[in-house]
Amino acid sequence: MNNATTIKTELSVIIPVTERFDSISELYYEYKKSIETLGMSYEFIFTLDGEQPEALKELTKLQINERLTIITLAKQFGEATALSAAFNKASGNFFLTLPAYQQIEADEIPRLVSSLEKSDMVLARRWPRRDSLLNRLQTRLFNFLLRLSTDLEIHDAGCSARAFTRNVVEEIQLYGDLHRFFPVMAHRQGFRVIELEVTQSEKD
Repeated sequence: MNNATTIKTELSVIIPVTERFDSISELYYEYKKSIETLGMSYEFIFTLDGEQPEALKELTKLQINERLTIITLAKQFGEATALSAAFNKASGNFFLTLPAYQQIEADEIPRLVSSLEKSDMVLARRWPRRDSLLNRLQTRLFNFLLRLSTDLEIHDAGCSARAFTRNVVEEIQLYGDLHRFFPVMAHRQGFRVIELEVTQSEKD
């Protein structure tokens, strides 16, 4: 009889690695340090969207001492497919997607996850924005058009930092370029979606 206790994963941290990424190891340890303050059992899943030799090399080195899963897609399919591949592999009750580069300050991550107590999905809104004037204007226009097509108030659809429950993943299929519209799809399915203002990373 095996008396070993299996620790169930509570939080699946998913990081799609596309064309833009920072130092993977540095980013991983920053994210990990912040997530550990939650006191939850967690797993890290990195999905490489196509051939990413530099990122794969860093992740393989990390795997020597760290528990993380690496998924490599045969070619570039886009972020939605990269996320879906990780969703299928994830075992947590809660999901956290983070970019492979710093969009928000890492110490804001616990606030995102904790906000799931009163919602099904929490979107990070970088505020105040530090982007160039052109980027801010483009972002405002895109989010304005998005709000016109739905009754969901979204101000930062371009931010990849999001927390949500497993139920959301089980109800919604992502494909193509639909990752930006993931919150809208969740809202239309009846899930409670909220925004949370967080500090934008100085590296973004």
